[in-house]
Amino acid sequence: MLQGMGINERGWAKLVSDFGRVVLIQQGFVLHVEVWQHGRRLFDGPETTMSRWRLLDEIFLGLLSAFQTFLLTLRHTRGQRVDVILASNYHNTLAALLLRFTGKSRKVIAFLTDYLPPRGSWMVRLHRRLTGVLMEIAARLSDEVWVLSPRITTGNRNPRHFVVPICISEGPDSGQSREEVAYIGFPSHDHALDLLFEICRKQDWRLNIIGSSPYLDSIKHLAPPTTMFHGLLNNEDAILRILNRCFCGYAVYRDLTPNSYSYYGFPSKTLYNFASHTPVVITNVAAFNHRFESEGVGRVVNPTLAEIEAAMLDMRNNYPRYAAAIRRFRGDWNAHVLEFHRARFAAHGIATPASADRPTALTGKTGP
Repeated sequence: MLQGMGINERGWAKLVSDFGRVVLIQQGFVLHVEVWQHGRRLFDGPETTMSRWRLLDEIFLGLLSAFQTFLLTLRHTRGQRVDVILASNYHNTLAALLLRFTGKSRKVIAFLTDYLPPRGSWMVRLHRRLTGVLMEIAARLSDEVWVLSPRITTGNRNPRHFVVPICISEGPDSGQSREEVAYIGFPSHDHALDLLFEICRKQDWRLNIIGSSPYLDSIKHLAPPTTMFHGLLNNEDAILRILNRCFCGYAVYRDLTPNSYSYYGFPSKTLYNFASHTPVVITNVAAFNHRFESEGVGRVVNPTLAEIEAAMLDMRNNYPRYAAAIRRFRGDWNAHVLEFHRARFAAHGIATPASADRPTALTGKTGP
C-alpha cells in the first residue's frame, strides 16, 4: 500500500491487514515504512525528513519519488508478488504500474487524494497541467481508481472509479479536562491562523500548533505567548495526547471556491480530531464538510472572526454533546469503511477474512 501523508494511513493499514499482509509506505514530508498483519504492526521503520528534497522532486515531476517507491516496494515485499498496490499520486501510481508490468504486482489501484487547480505563476500552471496529464494517464492504465472526493473528476478517466471512505481510528480518552485548542496542518494564509491567534488571546485559551511552514515562521510573533509549537509530528500517539487536552480542532479555510485545492479534497486533518473525540470548527469548502453540522461533530462557519469565535465557545460549553456525537458517527462511518473494502477487495479476488465477523479494531462492533 502506497500513500502520502495525513489521511490516516496507519488506521487503513490496521484495518486492511485482516485481509492480508500490508506494506505501508508513507511518502511526503517524512519517508516511513511499516508492515502490518492481523491488526498488528510487525515492522516500524525509521522516519526520514524529506522536505529538503521536495522541490527537486517537483522539478523532475516526481521521478525521484517514483524510483524510491519502486525500490522500497521490492525491498519490503521480500520478492513476493503483490496482490494489490494502492498508489497515491501520479508518481507512485506510475511506479506501481511498472511493478505490474514486470510481474511484481497483480493489480494496481490509483488513489487520487487531491487536485491542484492550474493557478498561480506560469511555471506553477505549467507544472500542474503536466502533472494533471500524468495523473490522467495513470488513472486510465490502472485496474481501478479510488478518489477521495467526488469533485476529483480525473477518476472518471477509468470506468471503474469509486469514492473511498477513510477510516477513523479511535484513540484513548484520557478523561482530563478539555481546556485547549489545536490546529494540524501545513500553515498558510488560507488557513486563517491570524484569526485563531486573536481568538485564543482574547479567550485566554492555550493553542497547540502541529505542523510547520515558512508562513508560520513569519507570523509566530502574532501568537499568544502560551502557544505550543510542536512542529511536524508523524507519531500518532503523541498527536492524540495533545488533542486529548482540546475541546476544539481548527480547520478553517478562507478560500471556499473551486480555485482552492481544499475544494477537491477531504478534511483529512479532522481524522485525528475525531480519533481523540475532539469536535472541529470548519468552513464549507470540501464536499464532505456540510456533514459536520448534520452529524453533530462540529460547526460549519464562514471565515469571519465573529462566527468562528461563537462556534468555538459553543463547543467549549457543550463538549460532552459533541463528543457523544463523534462516537456515534465514528462507529457508523467505520462500518461503511469496512464494507467498502470488503466489496472492492472481493472484486479483485481477495477473500473476506474470517475476522470480519468479530469486533473490529476500529469500531468495537461486528462488521455489517
